[in-house]
Amino acid sequence: MKERVEGFVNRLIQLAVREDRAALSALRRSLAFAPGTYPPSFPYVEPWTAGLKDPARRAFYLGAGLFAHNRKHGEGHTLAKALARAKKARDSESIEKRFLALLDAEEDELGYKLRQIVFLLGEQPLDWAQLIFDVAHWNSDTRWVQVKWAKEFYGVGEETEKEEQA
Repeated sequence: MKERVEGFVNRLIQLAVREDRAALSALRRSLAFAPGTYPPSFPYVEPWTAGLKDPARRAFYLGAGLFAHNRKHGEGHTLAKALARAKKARDSESIEKRFLALLDAEEDELGYKLRQIVFLLGEQPLDWAQLIFDVAHWNSDTRWVQVKWAKEFYGVGEETEKEEQA
């Protein structure tokens, strides 16, 4: 699955580099609908979702729409780390509240909450492959994605302090 997601993100990056306005526009507009239900986005996403069950399929659509809004990819720049940096830079408690609400979100709320956060982050690069992979596993019984994101969010300050001291 990870390799498929990485290939898909590479395809999205190609669309952005080529400035394929029709594709990016269709993917952006898809955010106004439930993931995987906006027909104009099908040609760009559906070829990558063959054989996937619904949670993973929806993750591809949601990730594609969010990518089309932001278009900045940075391997290793996870959403949780980007939010932690934004919280520190802006000294904003509301960012942490949004993050905690995101961690507590059910799958049907995830698209709305992720849209808010990606829009809040502006043009910060994000690791889109990791985001799509994590969203595809959001409903895991162990909630390992939410735990991982919490560790990344609350651990970023420690990493930054260690880097500054070195």
